[in-house]
Amino acid sequence: MNFGCDTGFYAMNLIPICCLIFAPVAGAIIHVIGVEGEAVLLTFPLTEGSEAIAIDWRYKKQQTETKIASFAHGIITTDDDIQFNTRLILNTTVVFLQIEPLHLQDSGLYVVEIKLQDKRKVFERFNLTVYVKISNTFLKKKAGSNHCTAEESGKLADVRSKHNCSFILECGAEKGNYIHFYWQKSGANLTRWISDCSPHSVNCSLMEVPTDQENCNANYSCTASNVVSTETKYIIPCFTAQEKTCRDRYFIGLSVVSLMLVAMGLSAKFYIRQKNEGKHKAVSSLKHAENCEESFREIVYADLKVCIHKKSENTAE
Repeated sequence: MNFGCDTGFYAMNLIPICCLIFAPVAGAIIHVIGVEGEAVLLTFPLTEGSEAIAIDWRYKKQQTETKIASFAHGIITTDDDIQFNTRLILNTTVVFLQIEPLHLQDSGLYVVEIKLQDKRKVFERFNLTVYVKISNTFLKKKAGSNHCTAEESGKLADVRSKHNCSFILECGAEKGNYIHFYWQKSGANLTRWISDCSPHSVNCSLMEVPTDQENCNANYSCTASNVVSTETKYIIPCFTAQEKTCRDRYFIGLSVVSLMLVAMGLSAKFYIRQKNEGKHKAVSSLKHAENCEESFREIVYADLKVCIHKKSENTAE
């Protein structure tokens, strides 16, 4: 029998079939979001009946790939890399890697390769992005901005000159990353007049607004937002620092006057009380004197009776 063609057919197709069986299987990259200072889980669930006999976790950043955790011969190792040190927990049952607490530099690509009991190899890739929560946001009128009053702006006839008469609002956050800024004027979204503070200042946004009565007295808001946090600040531009000082002085003066009135009220109440207590003491003293006088009279009268009685006895003798 001639098996030439059939043998060749099977020989040519045997290698691809073997490769399909033993080649690592992977899906699309899984994108994971983490928060600085918190924990994150990179999970690869195995199919029912599958069992991992070896696991390798590798961390790749830029062009460098490092093994950071492994499981082999029943032993779990999680201190292979100094960057992660004691922050890793490796579970071999459901196959997950926990990182806690997260550091900002932990962002990057994580690859897990799993050798199953049936000799198959599977692997998965996770792209982890670590976010910093936004905090300490601010919204203020930028110092040194070309500010003039609304009355001056209304008197300008040249359009270009009007645009030069403006104020600049500065919005930013001291902490946070991947921040997007959204501006609103009296609740309506704004897309014009907005620019970045500088190419190197990514946590800051500027808005230059032409000065007129409408813009000057409007309520502006700036929202700083990333995937894990959001903060919003508000400002009325023409409520200047001088006006704030005047308002503060007004409230301070009002507080002082209020305290003075309260003190005067307490003093008056204390005076009336003392006066009433003085009257009560005077009346008590008067009554005490009257009682003393009456007692004295009774004593004198009793002594007089004794004297009269003795005198009568002497006369009788």
